[in-house]
Amino acid sequence: MILPDKGSRYKFLSPQFGFVACFIPGTIYAFQYVNKWNLNLSNTTVHLFLLGIVTFVIVSYCTAFLYETTSKKGSLSIANNGININFKIENWKIEFLLLIEFISLVLTVIFLIRNYGSNLSAAIFSYRSSVNNDSSIGNALPGAVKLLRRIALSGGYIVLFLLLNGIVYKNKRNRLAEWLCVILAIINGFMLGGRGDGIQLIVAAIVQYVALKLEVSNSRKVSFKDIIIVLSICIILFSSFIQLGTLLGREMSFLNNNDYMAVYLSAELKNLDIFVTTGIIGHPFIQSLTLYNVINSLGGILSQPSWIHSFAIPYYYYGNYSLGNVGTVFYPFIYDGGWLGVIVYTSIMATICQIVYKRFLKSNKTSDISLSFIFYSYLFYIIIFSFFSNKFYEMIFNTSFVWTMVSWLILKYFLLKIRIKY
Repeated sequence: MILPDKGSRYKFLSPQFGFVACFIPGTIYAFQYVNKWNLNLSNTTVHLFLLGIVTFVIVSYCTAFLYETTSKKGSLSIANNGININFKIENWKIEFLLLIEFISLVLTVIFLIRNYGSNLSAAIFSYRSSVNNDSSIGNALPGAVKLLRRIALSGGYIVLFLLLNGIVYKNKRNRLAEWLCVILAIINGFMLGGRGDGIQLIVAAIVQYVALKLEVSNSRKVSFKDIIIVLSICIILFSSFIQLGTLLGREMSFLNNNDYMAVYLSAELKNLDIFVTTGIIGHPFIQSLTLYNVINSLGGILSQPSWIHSFAIPYYYYGNYSLGNVGTVFYPFIYDGGWLGVIVYTSIMATICQIVYKRFLKSNKTSDISLSFIFYSYLFYIIIFSFFSNKFYEMIFNTSFVWTMVSWLILKYFLLKIRIKY
């Protein structure tokens, strides 16, 4: 069967759509802070901002065109009509992953309580504060616990795929264990005080569910029921954002709800403008913020201590208003290379995202654990949070992601290849 034009069916999951759309809510929300924050962006900031968005869109479409023209014409799609993947997974394997999720969570809680106090919320806040003040303190988490957490968080994406695949294709095999595994993976993601890991898994769930529904229905449109489900999840996430932060020990009581959301949605624009109009643009490569993790890792490997540097984005303020220390994905690009930095780093990001997206479209979504499919669901969160910070280079160009990929490969091999003969 020749692949249909999936680009039109999945266009709202495309990287260019997600990248452009992610800036819209914060931009709209910012209008009510024009006077409060003196949010009158300079012409230079506006032009750099538009340059980045236009570059991403153009490079995405160019990459898509080149990808299609260089792929073998008339190539067959990967067969999706084989045995459903859930029938290939033995029960005990999902139960084993569930046990890992549970042990990882329990050991993390024990670590926090033993080292930071019996109040779990306060302990989470203390741990996160310690890590923020001294990143090396993160090594205080025992190696075995860190390894289990890596497997647990990585495994959450694979089990999530199995769960949603079973729901969409009406296969109830291992359903309860898969639900529990995904829930524990989300809790694990929140347990060290950051909301990112947990929210990323939820975003991956939305991407995977919508893509699987489109695949099984062979439709160009998402059903009204599915739209309601996705909107409901987004509304719940948005409305519980502050409460979740409080639960994780983030003390933001000095801000009202509107200001709290504004700091997360819109302050990035003000911070970017402050830097563009008052900061120093253009820095040596070894002081790069965009490739901060890569440069620091190479500095350690090659014994070049002068390469190792801090992530030098200060906290910004306007009057008495704290605006945080993030300035959209473009801040480090401008910091490193100005106009050229925006073009080069945005182009690399767009190219990689588009190639992964194309592989996502052609992946086997029924009878195999497609790491291309899972990877793009992981990547989509990174793309849509470009309004916030440089998550692409921070989360993809580092050793943590390498371990995530290794974990996915090992877990796929474990689930599909390991057999125990009784």
